[in-house]
Amino acid sequence: MLGLHDIQYFYEFLFWVVIYFSLRLVWHRPKVRLAYGISVAVFNFLAIVMYTISSLYGKMGALDAFAFAFLHSMVSVVMLTIIHNENRIDKERNKLKEEKL
Repeated sequence: MLGLHDIQYFYEFLFWVVIYFSLRLVWHRPKVRLAYGISVAVFNFLAIVMYTISSLYGKMGALDAFAFAFLHSMVSVVMLTIIHNENRIDKERNKLKEEKL
């Protein structure tokens, strides 16, 4: 059953809904997409640092920390690659539109 401590999940859900709708309003701008990709990469890098520190202080096993750090590094690489390719495609699309005119 849901208790009072479970309200945290409701707040997290509301937070992500607000982020989703606010990004939806401005996602068509290349600078917003680039800033979002970079911020996701930075947060994942910070997670890697935190896992490394946890492993060094013995709070987490070395293999677990390596696995989680590897996962976060892959998320960073994929996010930056997607954002870079999306911006490149938008530039090419705009170039083709200019040539038509």
